[in-house]
Amino acid sequence: MEAKKILIIDDDLAFSEMLSEILRDEEFEVTVTHDGVQGLQTAITLQPDLVMCDVMMPGMTGVQLVQKLRADSWGATVPIILLTNMTQPELENEIVESSAHTECLLKTDWTLDKLTEKIKSLLA
Repeated sequence: MEAKKILIIDDDLAFSEMLSEILRDEEFEVTVTHDGVQGLQTAITLQPDLVMCDVMMPGMTGVQLVQKLRADSWGATVPIILLTNMTQPELENEIVESSAHTECLLKTDWTLDKLTEKIKSLLA
């Protein structure tokens, strides 16, 4: 079976490196970018099975990235996990309600192990 592809778009280098190592250990094919513009280009080119991105990043916010991906024929249905360090209930509700296949998770509420399990369940 071919490995599932995951794209991580996050300007937090330590977090994205730790998460990518854990996911690679779980046999996922992981690509990491660190800004929204590069992340969007990589997503459209690579067409991963799952996109994870930070809400606040240089170049383009995670919300803008989701909107642009959802306008693409491939990106319309790809599962997306938006990660944030800030509690923003209005933003989270807006994202989830306006975009199917999108979840917004508060980084502080999730350990890397729980996040890995969430990813596995989304890709099962």
